[in-house]
Amino acid sequence: MRHPKLLLALSMSATVSVSATAGADDAAGDAAGPTAVSARVMPYSFGARVGGYGFRREEGDRRNAWDECRMNGLGVFGERRLGGALFVEGGLDLYFSESFPLAPSDQDLPIDRMSSLITTAIGLRADGPWRTSGYAQLGVGLELTRVSVPYGDDRITDQQALPAGFLGVGGDVRIGDRTHLGANLRAHVMGNFEYDADDLEMQPGWTTPPAADEVFAASPDAAAQVQFYVRRDL
Repeated sequence: MRHPKLLLALSMSATVSVSATAGADDAAGDAAGPTAVSARVMPYSFGARVGGYGFRREEGDRRNAWDECRMNGLGVFGERRLGGALFVEGGLDLYFSESFPLAPSDQDLPIDRMSSLITTAIGLRADGPWRTSGYAQLGVGLELTRVSVPYGDDRITDQQALPAGFLGVGGDVRIGDRTHLGANLRAHVMGNFEYDADDLEMQPGWTTPPAADEVFAASPDAAAQVQFYVRRDL
């Protein structure tokens, strides 16, 4: 009679043990569930930004060394964290020629320029104290630009697709749960236009304006850009 009682006791003990283990696993699964979902969602973020850039002047001083062909604009961007500090970014920005907030310069050529910048970048981000983070990134892109200059009572206009590259550093601070405010500084190499304004002065006997590809011969030039942005984790 002792053996059936012993088997019954062992069976009840095993049942209790399995039930307790299952309950612990369910509780752990419930606790890990939101974290797992968060881990799948949080690597993505989306944002909007405003900023301006200008090309380097050959004869510039500290005040106007980087305001040739001054451009202002705004855009949107998205980020994907790849694990650890590594992340990638894609952006689409629209910029137009505008001297604000600086005063216009009499030395500037009367170029009217509007550009769409399509960029992608890879970077490293490090978290800092007090909800801050900093990053550095390296990017490339394509500038689709429309540029025009006056010619008599008319204008000479051209459209071009120009490659661009940049190196940037920035930082932001987290406000609330998933929203970040930040700024960055980028050093660009991108296409710039230079021409002799005297060559566009209409002369007696001229019947046709000069060709657009002769007026707008783009060459690589250095530009500095500042952007301010708001970014939200998804």
